[in-house]
Amino acid sequence: MYRHRSDIQNVFNIDGLETNILDYMNSRPPDPGMAAGLTSSEAIGSNRFGSILDQLIDPCALLELQKHGYAVIDNVMKTSQSSNDQLGEWANKGKTGQDDCRSDTVAFLDRRDALECGLEDQFDFLLTLASHLNDNFDLYASPYKPVFPGTTTRPLTNPKGFNVQMAEYGFCDYYNPHSDNSIDREVDNDGAFGGTAVIHDYLGDDAILPKKRSNWRCITAILYLNEGWKTSDGGQLRMYLDSAHVESPSTARDTHEYIDVNPSNGKLLLFDSRMVHSVEEVLNENKIRRALTLWITRPEESGVSGEDYFMDISPSP
Repeated sequence: MYRHRSDIQNVFNIDGLETNILDYMNSRPPDPGMAAGLTSSEAIGSNRFGSILDQLIDPCALLELQKHGYAVIDNVMKTSQSSNDQLGEWANKGKTGQDDCRSDTVAFLDRRDALECGLEDQFDFLLTLASHLNDNFDLYASPYKPVFPGTTTRPLTNPKGFNVQMAEYGFCDYYNPHSDNSIDREVDNDGAFGGTAVIHDYLGDDAILPKKRSNWRCITAILYLNEGWKTSDGGQLRMYLDSAHVESPSTARDTHEYIDVNPSNGKLLLFDSRMVHSVEEVLNENKIRRALTLWITRPEESGVSGEDYFMDISPSP
């Protein structure tokens, strides 16, 4: 109903929609997603993009992701201007407002939505990445047991449902420094995970337990759609280096070096979801910055209880 609120606001009373949706979202445990390689859309993608992935997401790119926590790969898959425009028109039907730390708007796509916008190749490509990483990427070791459908040998999964996000930034829009999988500072490590004895067996009695995270996001994959985007247009994604363990993302501006990634058409950015990053203000009033994001998840018995959601879901005009 939320996705079509502008169409139904004059037919149904939706005054309580925001409260009901937020209560529902905040009461749900994290979803472990679906097994990489077993979904219908990914089966399509695997057949079509397997060899392309081997060429593009090659050992050098994976080494960069392993060593530095991010990899930038140019000219992976470009989007036509007509599909970009269609995406903007489609997204206006159901975009969400955001909190005070960001001013962009987002919408979530399933494959039918992607097909409507002429972006089925981009959608399938993103959903193929988890399977490719399971087969080729050496993830950091974890003391926790995987949660099904994740397994010890194939720990990465894809989110279910409307699993690809479109984020849109217009003139002066921004996103302050944040982490896609931040440390949950509300929980004391001594009681965060339940199975601390097992963890000490794995890490040793004197080990400092990992901080509890807010979700199961492991690798963030962003595909940019913006033809002719220049550095002077602003809107760069700013990646703060070696910031995966920063507890207060807002402090990274003063404590960490960074690199800027220009959101040019066809560029793929992969990074550790724990790393702090921001989107700098868009400076060109005649351009709109769009990107597709997939959060590849690693569900584990690590005490994750989910995030608190806050949205402005007032009906679209």
